[in-house]
Amino acid sequence: MLDRDAALQTIRDVYAARVSGDKEALATYWADDARFDFVGERSLLEPVGFSSESSMDQIGQLIDRFRFSDLELLDAVVEGEKIAARWEVTVAAEGKEPVRTQLFDLITLDEEGKIRSFIQFTDTALVRHVAA
Repeated sequence: MLDRDAALQTIRDVYAARVSGDKEALATYWADDARFDFVGERSLLEPVGFSSESSMDQIGQLIDRFRFSDLELLDAVVEGEKIAARWEVTVAAEGKEPVRTQLFDLITLDEEGKIRSFIQFTDTALVRHVAA
């Protein structure tokens, strides 16, 4: 079991790989059976167009479509293997102006410190706008 500081460092490292677009580095933080999901109205997320059920494939598609920059961790709560984190980030997509938004993540780590579950709450209307 990771302590609070190690768990937060893992999540910071995950997002550093996400911001840099490094899919290979990002994959090292995920357990084989990890689950990734957005929470929000599914019809608003249709423009994102996930074409795979695999979490890493979905994340790879997100990295290809949306660039992250200026990431800031605003709040985090760690309780055992569970992390709740709120971020502020600039998101850009091809042909769209960058937008500033917040993300809220509920993350569960396994005993090795790898992500077992990553559920992200985001502004689905904004995702639709940026993805369109």
